[in-house]
Amino acid sequence: MNYVFDVDGTLSFNETSIEPDIIASIKKLERMGNQIIFASARPIRDLIPIIPEFQDNILIGGNGAIVSMADTVKVMSPISEKDFNYLRRLIKKYNLEHVVDGKWNYSAQVSSENAIIKQLDPNGLAKNVPIEEISNPIKAILLGIDNRQMSQMTNMIGSNTDLELIEHIGERNLDMTSKGINKSSTLGLLGIKQYIAFGNDMNDIRMLSGAVKSFWVKTKPDLSAQAATFDYSLEPNQVASAIQDLCI
Repeated sequence: MNYVFDVDGTLSFNETSIEPDIIASIKKLERMGNQIIFASARPIRDLIPIIPEFQDNILIGGNGAIVSMADTVKVMSPISEKDFNYLRRLIKKYNLEHVVDGKWNYSAQVSSENAIIKQLDPNGLAKNVPIEEISNPIKAILLGIDNRQMSQMTNMIGSNTDLELIEHIGERNLDMTSKGINKSSTLGLLGIKQYIAFGNDMNDIRMLSGAVKSFWVKTKPDLSAQAATFDYSLEPNQVASAIQDLCI
């Protein structure tokens, strides 16, 4: 069976590491002949440091925009030049905090108080370059947006681009990828139709909805109503035992 795991808020609860008992349970699943896949909002360069034991597995990053497979990193669908130019104008006009990811390097303007700092290239694998030097953008995030501005940005971007938008409830962040790109669509492009999935956030909902068995991890109080949508809902301290039960 294919097992697909989101990372932040699903397996990791501090943005920097995963508890050893969760890692041990996933390794046991793998030893039993199952394929372990990770699907994260993080780009590949930020995903590898938090799951070094699994860096040779299939890694889906950037909410589906980029994949690492068989030692090859492949962009599934970059943000179009037209849409990227619009985003750049918006970022400049409103002086928005942002992270724009290329295939490997990135362009970031982020407050030191923002939690994403912990995730941003922790191993120093890439370079923070001017936004004009990002030639193949895979994903963009607008950060620290208040409720009024969030509504304004989603309306403007939705009306003027073809970008896929995901608002991270409670985090004041807005994620953007190319049209039609998400974790679920990329699993389909990889030919992975049957899978069991674990997730916790808005960017996991399509992936979980397509799973033969779905586990929702309750780390987002504002999304508590989503728990009833899926097969199982877990507290963070139940994740390791839930994975362990799948090994039987």
